[in-house]
Amino acid sequence: MKKTVHKTKYLWITLLCFGAFMLELLSIFCIESALLGVDVGHYTAAQRSIHSLITAGLWAVFMAVVVGWTRRSDGFPEHVDKSARMPARDWVFALVCLAGCKVMTFMDWHTLKVIGEAQNKDAFQFLAQYIYYLLEVGLVLLIIIYGQKAVETLLKRKSGVPFGGILLALTWGAFHFVSRGAGLELWNGVSCMIFSILSGFMYLKVGRRPLYSYVLIAVGYLL
Repeated sequence: MKKTVHKTKYLWITLLCFGAFMLELLSIFCIESALLGVDVGHYTAAQRSIHSLITAGLWAVFMAVVVGWTRRSDGFPEHVDKSARMPARDWVFALVCLAGCKVMTFMDWHTLKVIGEAQNKDAFQFLAQYIYYLLEVGLVLLIIIYGQKAVETLLKRKSGVPFGGILLALTWGAFHFVSRGAGLELWNGVSCMIFSILSGFMYLKVGRRPLYSYVLIAVGYLL
């Protein structure tokens, strides 16, 4: 028997996934305060790397708990039939969205992001930064997945509209207007909102396959 899901359950899970970004503050003011004994404004480069790894670890635990919970309770996210073929036009659409993401990151960095991030970092700092980013992409994907499910649960039907990407734009994307603590940063916010919607389209066009979606979003955000 299929279990009935409360109509707003996945909306709250989506918001919870966005709230999980605030675990970074827990890391700074509780764990790192006790472990490092240094104010965040005076971190060395190595201490910033430790911060990245601790935060990534907290995000990993959160994601494992949330996905494990919803799979046990509702069977969601569903296991996708890997043998099902994707139409070529959907692959083309997804790759066009990926190209759009890369155009925006190039505009931000004036080079590939991975090259820009590697500058003035040693191997440990670069690796820690990218572990942090890889877990951030995981949270981004969960907001898309649960956000799409949230709206479709309310509509009582599946939709080709990237509602997950739209919710990502309104949360994670919009937060980037002020995320760097240097006042309003218009392009940073706008580019992240556009990236969010493109990512939502990619998720739908690859047949809602989490692994394919993760790889495309990670390449779009991190390469």
